[in-house]
Order: sequence, then structure tokens, then C-alpha cells
Amino acid sequence: MKTLKTASLMLTLVMLWAFSTGASAQVCIGGRTVAIDTLTGNWLLSVPQSTYGTDYQADITVADTIASLTIDGQAVTGSYTFDSISADSRHAICCITTAGDTLAGVLQFTYWPILQLYGTFQKSPYASGTVIYHAPDSCQADTLISRIRWAGSSTAGSDRHKHNYHLKFYNADGTKREVSFFGLRTDFHWRLDAGQIDFSRVRNRVARELWADFSTPPYYVNQTDKTVRNYVRGEFVEVFVNDKYMGIYGLNEHMDRQQLKLMPYDYETSTQHGGLWKPMSTDYYSMFRDIPTYNGNSKNLQSIYIKYPNYDDVKPANFMPIYRAMQFAASSDSVFLDSVGYYFDVPVMRDYYLLMSMLQAVDNIAKNLYWACYDVQTDTRLTMAVWDMDCTQGQYWSNQGSWYHHYSVGPEKNFQNYFANRVFYRQWQLDPSFHGLATERYWLYRNTLFHPDSIVARYADLFDQMKDCGAIEREAARWSGDSDMGGYDIDLDTELAYLTDWWTRRIAYLDSTYFEPYPKGDVNFDRSVDIDDVTCLIDYVLGNPTTQLNTYKLDVNGDLLIDIDDVTTLIDYVLGNTTPQLNIYKQDVNTDLMIDMVRQQQE
Repeated sequence: MKTLKTASLMLTLVMLWAFSTGASAQVCIGGRTVAIDTLTGNWLLSVPQSTYGTDYQADITVADTIASLTIDGQAVTGSYTFDSISADSRHAICCITTAGDTLAGVLQFTYWPILQLYGTFQKSPYASGTVIYHAPDSCQADTLISRIRWAGSSTAGSDRHKHNYHLKFYNADGTKREVSFFGLRTDFHWRLDAGQIDFSRVRNRVARELWADFSTPPYYVNQTDKTVRNYVRGEFVEVFVNDKYMGIYGLNEHMDRQQLKLMPYDYETSTQHGGLWKPMSTDYYSMFRDIPTYNGNSKNLQSIYIKYPNYDDVKPANFMPIYRAMQFAASSDSVFLDSVGYYFDVPVMRDYYLLMSMLQAVDNIAKNLYWACYDVQTDTRLTMAVWDMDCTQGQYWSNQGSWYHHYSVGPEKNFQNYFANRVFYRQWQLDPSFHGLATERYWLYRNTLFHPDSIVARYADLFDQMKDCGAIEREAARWSGDSDMGGYDIDLDTELAYLTDWWTRRIAYLDSTYFEPYPKGDVNFDRSVDIDDVTCLIDYVLGNPTTQLNTYKLDVNGDLLIDIDDVTTLIDYVLGNTTPQLNIYKQDVNTDLMIDMVRQQQE
């Protein structure tokens, strides 16, 4: 090297040289190796965000094969100062090798991490590869022995260009290497989410963060001291594949037993506990409308695949919890209404129904979700985990013609077709409280999390990050006009305007039509206030509820107690005495929690 370097950095450079075309390994700026896009000749360097807006003085080191280096036409031998780093920074850089070859390009900066993937990848199987991770706050790149494949179903087609990736990391001896990114969970399995057809690149992220902020925890949350997440987390990175810039990705956690904190398989006794299943397509089986022939000698039950325990490790596969749920879905109305809570985590399903209704998520009705069971030995209830919600909020799975941005926000198609999943439909059909309590939760968050301005602000914040670090300009240059995008251009200003309009109209539609508020005093969700509501409230106060009630309105007089005074107030209202001011709902109070507390006090 032309200047002194540490032994560890020398080792990193040697490894980088072995896995790349050699260009990115020959120049180090500020102790950080540069990623070079062979498609454009652009050089990209990840630096701390704190350097943005400041002059960045960096030591420059080059390999012995470099005879000379110039930056902005100035010969550089030791260090260089880059004036006022920003997304718009552009610096001409040129290397002459000892063999007389020229390596020239334009240097740009980002404060996001950079991932370089090397190998030949396809949908299946996993292929050997290498991942080099450049963190902006570290001068030491991390080289990871990996196995990599394309992720997804239709998005993994050979006709697609910006693929999602599954990444698995290993030690030199072949054992799994546990890695943590961004301070998130430590695991050997991570995913790169491309946002392949999403014009915002972040619909999936916004949707899952919205879910994380309001959804009810799974039924077993109090049975473990660990944090249960039925969603994944991640952060932005910029990705190169075989020295070709591939753009903005989300480097995300993997949805698995660890994320959901399911009970692990007992290998000593060969006993299954936790179970995880994933529908891979939309058909009569994934919609619980048909019952397949049971077969545990396969990793899939028709379109339902077992994800945990791994079929290669544990045979035969156990599909019984979801198979019995399929059978139950076809039961009589009375049996279904009486026992649905024994087969499904109804509060989580109700929240999922609410989220899907808000997002207009037609591709998440039967697939793009997970079914999970905490411990099949003690409780076979199925709960849900969200997944892959990029075809939502006006974005369809096809970017061809006029489908890339769907203008309509309602009215919905026939409910049975729109929510074709039989379990959702039958709950909506048979139990007024299913839609009723979803409606009340909608209004609980309507002026906060679910306000259009609040949702659009999530996009605005993420878009600002993309612009501020310069990534969106590179993303647009790489993918605008591509067939993945239906030939359209990427323009965040246009997309934010579309999302603002779409969410404003969607919420207005849900307010007035789909989640129209229930009348004051409507305890039993029949959209009328009469003696039936009085009877239901009396039963509840006496501790003998016979049906799922509108818990948000049981506190009829708004005194934060559920007692005989509420019964008296409701009777006066039903008899025509409108003097009492009835409690509608308190958007700043978790009424469910208060009701639980009141019931405990009464007992």
C-alpha cells in the first residue's frame, strides 16, 4: 500500500479483491472501501450521517497496482478534503494502474449501509455466495460467507429484474453465523426486500409499522417473557450484485419461530410444540373453502407450506392445527359462532381484518400472511403474522396499463368475493361484534394513527431519508422505465401526491360507509338502540354476558364504570328521555383495559 494500513484492513482488501472485479478493492477513502457500479462507472462510499453538510477530510489509500490517483483533477497521494458532503456531491475520480489501464468514475456518498452480493443466484435452490456489509459508522467491512436465493413467488420470476433475496450466513466451518444489523435481533437468516413493483418502495414497511403500532398481541403473549412480534423490522440499505448497482432495499428480519417466540421443537423427546405455516397461493385451500386430503409426508398441504419445524429436520410434517381449522371453517353456523375462538386468535384476526380493509389489500386475503400456533400440545389456536403488503394502498401487483395506480377507494366488491377467506367472511356474517369491534377500534385510532395526515407523514419521512442521502436519485436512474415498473418512472413527489389523495379519499370512504359509527347506546351492534341493548347491558353488569358486546359503549354515561347507572341511563334514552348525554367513544382512553379493571374490581 502507498500509506500505512492496519493488518485487519489489509486482510479485508485482500478478501474484497478475491470476491469482486477488483475495482472496488483498489481504493480506500477514510478507511472505507468504495463500491463501484460497473453499469455506470459511479463510485459509492458509505459515510456517517454526521459528515453530511460538513467538509470531509479523508486519508486516501490505494493498492500497489495503482500508479496514480486524481480526484477532481487533483493528484492525490495521502489525503483529500471533500467540500460540504451532500446528496448532490459529485467528485470525478480516476486511477491509472501500473499496467496502464484507467479506472475512472464519479464518486457519490450515502449515509446508508452498502451491501455487495457476489454469486450466481436463482429462485431455488440456495447458491453459495458472499455478502460484504459496509456500515457507515465503521471502517471495517464485514465479509459474510453466505447462501443466497431469490425470494418471493411471482416477484422471483426470471422476467423480473430487481429481485428480493433470502440471505443465510455461515462460519468457515459450515455452522450458522448469527448476525445482527441495526441493533435488531441476532440471526443467521435475513431478507432483502426490493419493493420491486412499488412506486414508493416502502408500502410494505409503512403497513407493517402501522400494524405494529395498533395491533393486539397474540393470545400467548403473557406466556413468555420475550417480546412477541408478528411482524418484521428492518432498515434501508443500498445493494450491489456482482458490482452492479441494484438500488434501495430493506434489510429485514425473517418471519420465523424466533420472531414469533413460538415454543421450540423438543428433539430429545421428538415432540412438536410451536408451529408455523404459510399459504403460498390464493386458492380454495388457503381461503379455507376446501379441505385437502391430509398428508404429513410432504412439506406442503396443497398450497399450505410448513415453515416450522423444518420439514427436512422433522418428519412427518404436522399440519393438524391448520387442517382442523379448515374442517371447522365448514361447520354449521351455530358451531362456528360458538367455537371460533377455540380455533382462531379472534382479536388478532379482527385487527388484521381492520388493517386489510384500510389498506385495500386484495393480495393478502388468503396468502402473503403466516399462521402460527404457540404450542400444539396445549392450545391449537391459530394466530396471524403480517407479511408482504406492497400491493396495497392503491398499488396493484401488475404495473401494466392503468393498474399500477388504482384510483378507486370504494365501494368494495361484493364482500364475499373481496374477503374470500371463509373464516373472515363467516365471522363478519354471523357475529355482528366482529365488524363492530373492528369499527370501534377504527374510531379509537381515527384521529391519531389512522388519520390520513399521520399515515402520509410516515411516507414523507421515509422519502426525505431517500432524498437526503441521495439514494432515490440512484434508484430512479436504475429502475425508471424498467418492465418491473411497467415502463413508468420513479418520482417520489408524484407518489407522495398520489398517496395523499388516495389516503384522504380512502379514510373518508371508510368513515362514511365501511366503518360508519354505531349509534349511541348500541350495545349489541344491531345498529339500533332498544330494549335488547338494555337486556344485554344488564346481563353484562350481572356478570352473565350472552354475546360479544360493544365494549366501547358499555360505559353509557361516561363515568369510567360499568354499573347499574349505565343501565338506568340507557333505559331513559330508550324511553325517549334524551336528557342524559350518552358516551359515544373515548378516542384517548383504552376502554377495553378500563372494562377489564372494572370487572376485576366487581369480582
